[in-house]
Amino acid sequence: MAAQKDKIYDAKALAKFFGVTEKTIWEWCREGRLPAFKIGKEWRVRASDLEKTIKLKTNAPKDNRAKLF
Repeated sequence: MAAQKDKIYDAKALAKFFGVTEKTIWEWCREGRLPAFKIGKEWRVRASDLEKTIKLKTNAPKDNRAKLF
């Protein structure tokens, strides 16, 4: 069985999605707020990891939500 390929987003695409700057995305990645990995000097995030993070954020108790982003 072939492994399903997961879409991978770069900082530019994530910045557009979240409505923030690329610098903010880099900071979130560096701080561990986004489940990212680096390829060379560029941060990348798998779509499946992003979905899990968003679900975790939206299902978290209200007082814990601000800590994620």
